[in-house]
Amino acid sequence: MKSVFQITYRWFLPLACLLLGFFSITAQAEELSIMSFNIRNGRGLNAPDVDLERPAEVIRQYSPDIAGLQELDRFSKRCGNRDIPADLGKAVGMKSFFAQAISFQGGAYGVASLAKCEPIRTYHVPLPGKEERRTLQVLEFPTFVFFNTHWSLTKESRLASVEIIEAERKKFTKPIFLCGDFNAFPDSEEIQKLMSTWTVISPDAPTFPANGPKIRIDYVMTTLKKDAIKVESAEVLNAPAASDHAPILVRVRF
Repeated sequence: MKSVFQITYRWFLPLACLLLGFFSITAQAEELSIMSFNIRNGRGLNAPDVDLERPAEVIRQYSPDIAGLQELDRFSKRCGNRDIPADLGKAVGMKSFFAQAISFQGGAYGVASLAKCEPIRTYHVPLPGKEERRTLQVLEFPTFVFFNTHWSLTKESRLASVEIIEAERKKFTKPIFLCGDFNAFPDSEEIQKLMSTWTVISPDAPTFPANGPKIRIDYVMTTLKKDAIKVESAEVLNAPAASDHAPILVRVRF
């Protein structure tokens, strides 16, 4: 005849293993807040002058873990030979990383990312653009990879960019988050091609122009499937004076 101890032990052991497994999985879950923001080089919606306090105020207010920014100068005459990404990073207390798309007025023009943590490595991959060359910025962190981009105004170049981004995606086994100004509508061929392997996690809402958004051309996406990520919140922020694009903020758990 089995003792009470034996019966209790028989059921307790698998239950304990189940609970330990649950807490182990829970402990591995990571929270991440992501911002995508075309800052128009700090020139605001219609202002000709560079005033970084406009986008800095928005970034400080929402305090993302990582922000993909588009349209920034570095040491160009247009911005008074300032290092716009570095100055903006200092203004919000985040590390800054710049990726050049083209040489411009004695300096450079491209995209930048701000992050609270130091990445393992950063690099960028050239993308095509008939009007001007574009770029894909890549930041690798211990548990995820971050892609930041600003696509061309021409469809042919955007379609070619899809292929380049897909080739880069295949180099990683970690979850990847992709954000940027894609200059493409949700039903466009190029966005639909991306959505065959990426999941859009930004809101289904217009992002441009900032003072009355009518079209959706800015996105945040991930390689994670819907059952592997929980979108805690996703919103297009109201910041009509900071730029001509409205910023996007997405908070996820994965």
